[in-house]
Amino acid sequence: MKAIGAKEVPVRTLITSDYVMDETLTLIRFAHSHSKAVEFANAVSASNATKIVFVEEDLYGNALELFTQHADKPWSFTDCVSFALMKHIELTTAFTFDPHFQQAGFQTLPK
Repeated sequence: MKAIGAKEVPVRTLITSDYVMDETLTLIRFAHSHSKAVEFANAVSASNATKIVFVEEDLYGNALELFTQHADKPWSFTDCVSFALMKHIELTTAFTFDPHFQQAGFQTLPK
């Protein structure tokens, strides 16, 4: 995040989904506190640098298809939603520490 803030990593907008926000807020809530989770949600929602994409029926169906077809992979359904979203909006790089994105054929930052 420091490298992104210092513009050492070329990122214009961080795109996430409501599924990822769900997981993140739940993690923050139980790892820290409810108030920290609310603070994070408000900061992301108000940020001009972040866009939250809400999963609709077509994207859900594409994610379910990926999830169904890749029973051999330890991918979560949220991973599959992210992969389907990235394919839909033609993104090739994810800001993540999750190795599943590389397994799915995406580039990741940080490297």
